[in-house]
Amino acid sequence: MPNNHCFGCGTLNDNGLGIKSYWQQGKEGEESVCEFVPQTHHNAGPEHVLNGGIISTIIDCHCVCTAFAKAYEMDGRPIGDTENGDFLWFATGTLEVRFNRPVPIDTPVVLKAKVVQAKPKKITLECTLESQGEICNEAKLIAVKVPKSFLEQ
Repeated sequence: MPNNHCFGCGTLNDNGLGIKSYWQQGKEGEESVCEFVPQTHHNAGPEHVLNGGIISTIIDCHCVCTAFAKAYEMDGRPIGDTENGDFLWFATGTLEVRFNRPVPIDTPVVLKAKVVQAKPKKITLECTLESQGEICNEAKLIAVKVPKSFLEQ
C-alpha cells in the first residue's frame, strides 16, 4: 500500500508491528494467514500474556489487508495497483473480538481470516488467532471502502 505508516502493517513505520498477510488454501477454502512473533514489550499486566490491544491491532490489520486483497481480486486488478490513480483503500467499520483465553507471549501466533461476504464498498471477515495450536481469540470485522480524501492531509 502506498504511503502506509500503519502501526500494525505499515512498511513505512519503523516502530510498527510489521505484520504481513498471505493467501493460502485452507480446510474451508481460501483464507489469509499471518504469523506474528510477540516481543516481551507486547505483554499485558502479567508478563507472560500478550496484551489485548496488540491482539486487537494485529487482527484488525490482518483483516483489513485481507479486505484490500479481496477488493483488488473483485476488481480484476493486481493487489496494490495504482496505475490508474485509483487505489482501493479500506478501513475498519466495526471490530468485534472475543478473548477466549490468554495468549502466551513466548510463542508465535497465527491469524487466519476468511471473507464471509464481499461487496464493492463493504467486506465482512471472520478471523481466528491461534497460539500453540489452540484458538485463543475469534473476531468479526467489517471493512468499508474509504474515499481518496481519507488519505490526504
